[in-house]
Amino acid sequence: MRVILFSILLVFSIVGCNSQPTPTSSNLGPTWIMNRNQDGKVGAIGVAARTYDQKLSSQRKLAITRALDELSLQRGVKVNLNMSKREVLANGTNSVVVDAKSNYSTTSTITAHIQEVFKDNSSGELYIWMVMD
Repeated sequence: MRVILFSILLVFSIVGCNSQPTPTSSNLGPTWIMNRNQDGKVGAIGVAARTYDQKLSSQRKLAITRALDELSLQRGVKVNLNMSKREVLANGTNSVVVDAKSNYSTTSTITAHIQEVFKDNSSGELYIWMVMD
């Protein structure tokens, strides 16, 4: 009898340890991440991972730039983005320098505003939803 009881408890503990939570909409973030155009609004999503300097302001600027680039592409604005990365190793210390330049060529003006911001705490990514005015 004890062997059967022990076997049942062993099976329950193995099955219980193997289960994984099913993803829900709250795990995936706000709905606008997957659907940028909602309620008749034309929008774009800018995503930025943690930046080299670990500053939230740098991450925010990068996400805003990416959202504006996406809006510009949707409207037919020509965008030229140049990024260069240079790593310097001196006396055993490593430093990274990133230069980013964007050139826009357009005859029309795009105006937009930040509708919402979401930070994924598990990945550290920052999502910015920009909507055309």
